[in-house]
Amino acid sequence: MGATIFSFLFWAFGFLRMSTTGLIAQAHGVQDINLIARTVIRATSLGLLIASILLVFQTALFSATMVALNPPDSTQIVVWDYFSIRIWSAPAALFIYAVTGYLIGTAKAKLALVLQLVLNICNGVLNLVFVLGYGMGVAGIALGSLVAEYTAALLGAYMLVRGIGGTVLLKAFTSKITWQINRMKKLLSANGYIFARTLILLTALSLVTRYAASLGEAALAATQVLSTFLLLISLGLDSFAYAAEALAGAAFGRGSKTEFRFWAVRTTLWAGGVSLLYAAVFYLFGSQIISVLTDIPEVQAEADQAIIVMAFLPIFAVWCYQFDGIFIGATAGAGMLISMAVAFVVFVTLLGPLTEMLQLTGLWICLTIFMFSRGVAQMVYYPRLERNLR
Repeated sequence: MGATIFSFLFWAFGFLRMSTTGLIAQAHGVQDINLIARTVIRATSLGLLIASILLVFQTALFSATMVALNPPDSTQIVVWDYFSIRIWSAPAALFIYAVTGYLIGTAKAKLALVLQLVLNICNGVLNLVFVLGYGMGVAGIALGSLVAEYTAALLGAYMLVRGIGGTVLLKAFTSKITWQINRMKKLLSANGYIFARTLILLTALSLVTRYAASLGEAALAATQVLSTFLLLISLGLDSFAYAAEALAGAAFGRGSKTEFRFWAVRTTLWAGGVSLLYAAVFYLFGSQIISVLTDIPEVQAEADQAIIVMAFLPIFAVWCYQFDGIFIGATAGAGMLISMAVAFVVFVTLLGPLTEMLQLTGLWICLTIFMFSRGVAQMVYYPRLERNLR
C-alpha cells in the first residue's frame, strides 16, 4: 500500500517527464542546444519546487491518501512508517523525471535505461541489506528506495553535464531568458494540461483500488497482483511510446507533417505487434504468472477469475499508450486532457454496475474499457495535430 501511494504520488507529477520530453524533442529537432539547456533548467527547478511543497505538507498528504485509498486499519501504522521515510526522496524522484525527459527527448534511450537500471538495482540490493541484513522491516524498504533514488539522481546530474555541457547549463541557469514568464509559458501550459490529465488517471486507478477493497481483502490483494500485469504491459508498450515522443517530437519541431506521420505510424505498428504477443503470453501463462506473484490460495483464486480480461487488455490498451507518446512529442497537452476526461466519464458510468455484476472481473473489464476509450478519443483528436504542420 505504501508503494502504491508513492507510485500514484510521483506519477501525478509525471508531467515533468512528459512535457520535458516533448519540448526537448522539438528543440533537438532543430539542434538548439541553448533551448535544450533552458528547458532542462526550468523542468528541474520546477521539480525541486514541487518536492519542497510535498515535504512541507507531508502529514496532510498522508491523511488525504488514507481517506482516498481507505486501506484496512491494521495497515495504516505500518504504511506511515514507510511513508515518513520515503517522502524525503521526492526531490530526487522528480529530478530524475526531468533528466529522463531530457534523455528520451534527445533519443538517448540507452542512457535512460542505464539510469533506471542503477535506480532499480540499487533499490533491490539495499532492500535486501536493510531488511534481511539489518532486520529493519518496512522502514528498511523505504530507506533502500530513498538511498537508491538519490544515487540515481547524482548519476542523472552527471548525464546532464556530460550531454549538454556544464558551461551551457550554467549559462542557461544565470540567463534572464530562462526565467522570463513568457518564455516559461509553454512549459507551464503543457505541464498544467498533463497534470490535470494525470490527476484524472490517478483518480480512476484509485477508484479501482477502492472498489477492490470493498470486495474484501483477497480481492484487494488480487488487484495488486493484477496491477503487475498492467506494469508489465507498460514496460513493453511504453518503449514504443517513448520512441514516438523522441522521433515524432523531433519531426514536429521541424514542422514536417510527412515525417511526423511516418514515425506515428511506424511506432504504432510495432506497438500493435507487441500487444498481440503480450496477449498470447497472458492467455497461455497468466495463471502461472499469478502463482509466481503470490502463493496465497484465496488471492490466486480471485486473480485467476480475471485472467481472460488481462489477455485482452494489451490489445485494447496499446492505443492509449501509443497516442500518449505521439501527443507528448507534439506537446498536445490539451488533447491528452480532453481524451482522458471523455474516457473517465465512460469509466465512472460503468464502474458501479460492472463491479456489482461481475465482481473483480467486472472491475478490470471497466478499466480495460477506460483505456480503450482514451485511445479512441485520441484517435479522433489526432488530425488536429497534423493541421499545425506543413
